[in-house]
Amino acid sequence: MLKLPSIYASGALYQQSAELTIHGLTDAGAVVDAELTGSADHPFSTARVTADENGAFALTMLCPAASMETWTITVTAGEECHVMTDILFGDLWLASGQSNMELSNNFQPEMDDFLASLGGRQIRVYHVDNIEGGCGGQFPYEPTDEAPGKWREITDRDFMAWMSAAGTAFVKEVYDYLRSAGQEMPIGFINSSWGGTGIPAWIPRSAMDGAGALLTRMKELGAYPDAEKWNTRGDTNFQQPTCQYNWKIHCLVGVKLRGILWYQGENECWGEPRWRIYKDYLNLYHSAYRELFAACDDFPMICVLIYPWAYTKGDCYMGYLNQAFIDAARERPDTFYFTPISDLSPVWGFIGNHPIHPAHKYEVGRRLGLLAETAVYGKSGQKQPAVMDGYEVKDNRILVHFSIPGQNEPMDAATGIRIGEEIVLNPKKQKRPIGLYICGASGTYVPADCEIIAPDTLALSHPGIEAPVHAAYGYSSMEEGCNLWAGLYPLAYFRTDDKHWNAENTDDIIEIECKPWLDPTRTSVWTADLRPSCGDLLDVFYRPVWKASCGCEVAHDRAFTLADGSIRIALSATEYDPAVRSSVIGAFVDAHPYNRLDLQKYTALHLRMLNCEHTTLSLVLTYREKDGIQLTKTITAEKTGDLHHGWAEYAVSLEGIPEGEIIKMEFRAVLTDTYYHFVNLEGFVLIPR
Repeated sequence: MLKLPSIYASGALYQQSAELTIHGLTDAGAVVDAELTGSADHPFSTARVTADENGAFALTMLCPAASMETWTITVTAGEECHVMTDILFGDLWLASGQSNMELSNNFQPEMDDFLASLGGRQIRVYHVDNIEGGCGGQFPYEPTDEAPGKWREITDRDFMAWMSAAGTAFVKEVYDYLRSAGQEMPIGFINSSWGGTGIPAWIPRSAMDGAGALLTRMKELGAYPDAEKWNTRGDTNFQQPTCQYNWKIHCLVGVKLRGILWYQGENECWGEPRWRIYKDYLNLYHSAYRELFAACDDFPMICVLIYPWAYTKGDCYMGYLNQAFIDAARERPDTFYFTPISDLSPVWGFIGNHPIHPAHKYEVGRRLGLLAETAVYGKSGQKQPAVMDGYEVKDNRILVHFSIPGQNEPMDAATGIRIGEEIVLNPKKQKRPIGLYICGASGTYVPADCEIIAPDTLALSHPGIEAPVHAAYGYSSMEEGCNLWAGLYPLAYFRTDDKHWNAENTDDIIEIECKPWLDPTRTSVWTADLRPSCGDLLDVFYRPVWKASCGCEVAHDRAFTLADGSIRIALSATEYDPAVRSSVIGAFVDAHPYNRLDLQKYTALHLRMLNCEHTTLSLVLTYREKDGIQLTKTITAEKTGDLHHGWAEYAVSLEGIPEGEIIKMEFRAVLTDTYYHFVNLEGFVLIPR
């Protein structure tokens, strides 16, 4: 009998210039030999060992440097022989995490062209199969090497269609860079991920047992395996602590890796204590995998930040989770690397999934590859995205300073902050920062005005905040389209409020509400409506920001504007009668769970209006019914100053408006003695308390 794990097979790619430990089972006491030979037909490396009383053995061999030469490994035990042919040696990476890493090439709109472009490259992929029974399968409580898998070349289209799109794009990016630099060598990745899994599922129990204070916390959170309850979770068995390591990772032990690609964290956004210890999880995970798999002294873990999504009641849960990645990279810049991705749009050209999986995985993989090129492969240039390096309050502005982890040189014109053009949400393609917020002493965050005053410094302010206290960027769980860049990468998300959670201060988190209606150039809002009464309803898609009142039309106007665009509210063409010189027109904004109309937190709303000479403007608030009664509140806007050409400034007082949930906010205009049955609104500014 001679039995080897599936990772030891023909067509494999193993880590160059490292040790390869081949383990398996044979007859008790049998002598086992292994031989690695190349085209010269003489052994490069040999090993011999005697199997123990259970028939277990492990042979460690030295691997050659990277080349395009194919090799043969022969393992012999008695009369049985296992021959592995067509072996390559290069750099091998692990691609792991949950569904965003698992998301395959066939979910990419441009898959056919992308896979067709991969020919002529020595790239190999190993896929670890899921356990029989899927999510409700019977996972081993102890680590096992019995998980089946297979090696394939990247030209196997049917196989690659189901492989990680991010992993595929990563190896292509790295391979092409090495080829262009005259260092072409085989590249491969191991595809081992499972959607919906938390990070404890991927950590071995042996590492958990040595985790000290973190172990205590993990046990409190149920993140430590319980033998008595093992495999009793039904369809969520796949989320048990250590179960994914036991099945999909332990079977790889013996193979060395150049590094890890990690795309996971959504599961930890759902429960507050879990994202608070995610950085500790990252360090524990990396330490365990470094011990098991590191081929070199440096063993990078290159991570993808989490994309905006509706995470329970916490508006900024995603931001806090992403901060763990950023802090890990700041503290250990030669080990942890990350790329932000919320500048990407949640594009889907087909039905069958939802925008927690943005279909930009080839761009994600490309960014991972860029990080690897500087971290591992000697490419000069920027090694990390820029991160906040401190802030100061000066006059009525917050100055936020940045630096690049692991880079001693100051940021310059090449790596300095800019407003990106990759994602543009307004029709005139103005460079408007998205995702920046500022607050005063009340803690109510409002969209910030931004000025880039140096390559490494942002100046943030708000006309209604004379004494700013804190600022944040990219922290709201539903703020996609963040578009600040610094050099090669999007700017890292940040918050200046650095208070830390502890047992006595469990509610110390910031809340940031996206209010896209404040920007008249935004036509839609990416919103969430996960209704408790409809457990099977998934409603996280784009909705219009503005809707027309009965008999009216609403449009985003690029002609009548003093800035980048305005909201045009007009009488419907079917209702228009030139003989009638008066009309009532309106447009409204609906509330959604991630677009709440919490106007009680503000003292006033300022705006500009066109056609002011013939118009009275009001704000009409509609509240959710209570005891069968639906309350409305009408507030007349006061003109505060004339501008020119029919424009004027207005203020709407929000002092004393009733408490309760506002579900609709309508701007209503009464026009008299005019042929022009429209108004344009812009320049919306909320003044926080």
